[in-house]
Amino acid sequence: MLPRLKKWEKGEQARELRMFLIGIGLEPVRFHDLRASWATILLSKGVEPIKVMKMGGWKDMKTMMIYVRKAGVDIKGATDCLDFHDTCYTLGKVVSMDTVRS
Repeated sequence: MLPRLKKWEKGEQARELRMFLIGIGLEPVRFHDLRASWATILLSKGVEPIKVMKMGGWKDMKTMMIYVRKAGVDIKGATDCLDFHDTCYTLGKVVSMDTVRS
C-alpha cells in the first residue's frame, strides 16, 4: 500500500506520514491508528492473523490478539444459532411493544 522508504526503516514512519498528509492538504492521522485500521480490515476480510501479524511487524501473538478482538473475528458467528424471531410476526413489520405477547 505504501512504499518502503529508508526513513521508515529508521522508525520515522509517523513523521513521514504526517508530513505527507499535510503536504497533500489532508488532516494528519496517527501512524498507529492507520496501522490498526489496516490490520482490523484485513482480519475482518478473512486474512489469517498470523499473516497480518507478519505483514504488520508484530512480534508476538499476544499483541496481535488486540486487533483480532477489535475486528471481532474470534467471535464471528457465535450467536448465529440464536433464534429470537417470533414466527407469528412478519419480517420487516414494525410491532408496538404493547402488542408483543409474553
